[in-house]
Amino acid sequence: MHIGVFTDGFEAYALEDMLKTCKEYGIKGVELGCANWSQHAHVPVDELLSGKLSVEEYMKPFKEYGIHIDALNCSGNVLHPVEGAQHREGVSKTLKIASMLGVKTIITTSGLPAGGPEDKRPNWVTTHWPPENYEILNYQWNEVAIPAWKEITEEARSYGVRIAFELHPTCLVYNLYTYERLCEGVGNCKDVLGINMDPSHMMWMGGDGRELVKAVPESIFHVHLKDVVFHDSKRLVNGNLDYKKGAVMEERSWSFDVPGKGRDAEWWKDFLKTLCEAGYNGILSVELEDYSGFPKNPLKEAADFMKPLVEQYPD
Repeated sequence: MHIGVFTDGFEAYALEDMLKTCKEYGIKGVELGCANWSQHAHVPVDELLSGKLSVEEYMKPFKEYGIHIDALNCSGNVLHPVEGAQHREGVSKTLKIASMLGVKTIITTSGLPAGGPEDKRPNWVTTHWPPENYEILNYQWNEVAIPAWKEITEEARSYGVRIAFELHPTCLVYNLYTYERLCEGVGNCKDVLGINMDPSHMMWMGGDGRELVKAVPESIFHVHLKDVVFHDSKRLVNGNLDYKKGAVMEERSWSFDVPGKGRDAEWWKDFLKTLCEAGYNGILSVELEDYSGFPKNPLKEAADFMKPLVEQYPD
């Protein structure tokens, strides 16, 4: 395994500055934002697809700095009732660029449909009551999500590229059960559809990413490194559901942070051991959502904390 970074945290930095920082911190791989919610600051999508920029020319700085492109990220909402078609196009572009660059994995989210055919906004159902929730879920799964992901799965397979879902709240696929439900509906798809194991989302939802890895070891296609810090003065009176903006960290029930800020080294050692036993031997991509010194300081903190732990699991 090797430490990498999801480069959307470096959107304000030129490609060469980002790569220089990675080399300085001993980071060997990158996950590049490519479409949809990403501004794709380091992937000239249209130039690559049109042929105005050759793959060979684009790859020169990566080779110069010794940085490998491990994955592309096109997280978005392909199931959105209004914006879905645009995000679907973003996935297609990302798959094509991945095949051009020889990248075998893209990261995305499942998306979230509306609650019915006339609705204009996505609707996230998280409880069994009231009864109409089941009508919403039936529409979302059977009429929208499964047909859409059958089509996307076949497109990805045609390019020889895998898709790793970030199990993100406010998406239809956000835990093991919903991942398995989508796979069952799509059918014969686990060679293409897998999981981006970001343990932070399981943390704040009350789960444990280590247990999820043990449950479906063959489905771990990618890993994000991100921690959660709980603010008990707020959490114990408000619970974990919190829509306040991420930058107001101390006002929230919890906040994202770099590894080591919420869980200690023993937890992260066990996480890496669990990944190794599952057969995972890829990038550990730091996702920068710590707003305290954005982005270089948190990345250095994460790299310094994780390096001694990762050394025993060389590529």
